[in-house]
Amino acid sequence: MISNRKESARALLAFSGIWAGLVIIFALSFLDVFTSPIWLRLVLAGVIGLAALLFYLGGYHYIQLEVQNNQELMVKYYNLFPVGRKFQAFKIPLKNLHHHEIRYGAGGMTSWLIVFQKMQGGLAKYPAVGLSAMSKKGRNEIIEYLSKLENKN
Repeated sequence: MISNRKESARALLAFSGIWAGLVIIFALSFLDVFTSPIWLRLVLAGVIGLAALLFYLGGYHYIQLEVQNNQELMVKYYNLFPVGRKFQAFKIPLKNLHHHEIRYGAGGMTSWLIVFQKMQGGLAKYPAVGLSAMSKKGRNEIIEYLSKLENKN
């Protein structure tokens, strides 16, 4: 079994700390603690929104891959964004596992795992699972793990 439990916890903690710090600075900008022009408040509000959007859409997922009964690959995952978290999973019979791809976006800041299954009429492409909360070493472990499974077929 491969999972990014520790890395996803660290990513969530880092995001929460940065986001909370920005929100506190934003709130303090309305008090008499320090004077700030309205444009600075607007920029800060934009940065807060963009940070949340990046974390929500950037592929920061908890992911777990495991082979069950030497017959099926089970992929479980959920978005680390604290609001609207939805657990998702899919199973692929090992004999039907075709290949996988790792795609990068946002200048290499985000990464996605896409798994393909052989079907009677061609290939089925499963939804992309975010690997952005995973280190390069963890991504390499997933690549190696899936490559071994694909080579067995």
